[in-house]
Amino acid sequence: MPEGFDFTTEEVQTWEIEAIWEAISEGSLVFSLHATQELSLDALHQEDVLDAISFYDEVSKDLPGNALGRAPGINFDRHLETVTIRAKVGWNWSGYYIVITVMAN
Repeated sequence: MPEGFDFTTEEVQTWEIEAIWEAISEGSLVFSLHATQELSLDALHQEDVLDAISFYDEVSKDLPGNALGRAPGINFDRHLETVTIRAKVGWNWSGYYIVITVMAN
């Protein structure tokens, strides 16, 4: 599995998405404590988040040090009839992908 993300560009690279999908397939994508807490606050399940990542409608990247203060990573947005689910996936230097946060609005 390739390591991390290409933070030299805001463009989301195909290999970045494929690496995250591979982590899902291998069962090595983990949820942070924050993301787990957000799941319950928004009445979501981990399966909802995995679906949003696997069948996203929009994808974007937040670079380190961005002006909005967002954590670096890949954002997956899935638009359903009444809600949009967003999942942010980051990279842990220990060698795995981690869902940093999730939200539904």
